Amino acid sequence: MRKTILLCGLLFLMLLRPAVTAEGARYGLLLWYSSVVPALFPFMVLSRLIVSSGGLSAVMRPFYRILHPLFGLSAEGCYTLLAGFLCGCPMGAGTCAGFMENGRIGKREGRFLIAVCNLPGPMFLLGYVCPLLADCCGPARVLVSFYAPLLLIAPLAAAIYRPRLGPSNDPGDSGPFADRFSEPDIGAAILSSAELLVKIGGFLMLYSIAAVFLRGMTAFPARLRLFLIAVLEMTTGVRETVASLPFPLSGAAACASAAFGGFSGLSQTRAALGGQAKKNAGLSIRHYFLWKLLHASLSAALFLLL
Repeated sequence: MRKTILLCGLLFLMLLRPAVTAEGARYGLLLWYSSVVPALFPFMVLSRLIVSSGGLSAVMRPFYRILHPLFGLSAEGCYTLLAGFLCGCPMGAGTCAGFMENGRIGKREGRFLIAVCNLPGPMFLLGYVCPLLADCCGPARVLVSFYAPLLLIAPLAAAIYRPRLGPSNDPGDSGPFADRFSEPDIGAAILSSAELLVKIGGFLMLYSIAAVFLRGMTAFPARLRLFLIAVLEMTTGVRETVASLPFPLSGAAACASAAFGGFSGLSQTRAALGGQAKKNAGLSIRHYFLWKLLHASLSAALFLLL
């Protein structure tokens, strides 16, 4: 009943301010269309085709030699880690959940991966965050502040979740983990990728509407509004903090907002995890939330230190 009353109140508020609602919806959908779809959709389709074709182990052989001894990752785990780093949130979470559903990643490995691999991609950092801070600092400071904390987070997550260094699971070996090559279904890959992207677009639109409403609530202190916007939606939060705070606080806040990902990013991740978020405590969104808080804190502190 409380949720119903809250939702009815939000609907009434949107009806009272249709212009603000339309502005937020336009911004969220434009962001989705112009940035998210071009950045994620090709990678998502190709990723699904690579996995379904059975050639994953051959592609991951060089990375497996390094990551398996360090963290006990399988070939699928190595691929999930790289997909999360290169393609961005929620690609890492979606890949991890898909492998777990198929039984190709175990519970411990999935817990470790969801703690470290679901991040904004380098395209977002270099193409959006760094240009906003270009007048104050170079991209190297932003990238180091964002990625260096993972050197602490990854060993900590490995120590907590302890992914198992199983028997030789070498991608070149034959046996139960060997690839089974098959003809990839491009239609199914496109359909499943499009379904996830539609969910992401819906979350971006809703959280962008909330951010626009918050910006206009002048009864709240300016710093409180800025904080709420930053934790709601990452893209809007980065832009607003850079425009409103003096340097270097603006850079630290931008790095923290990007590392946390906002509640919009949490919702996108939960959608990417699908049923696994409820079936498997190892992929609990609560665990993910705590790791994001740690990453945001370390990223902001390192930016200020640099």
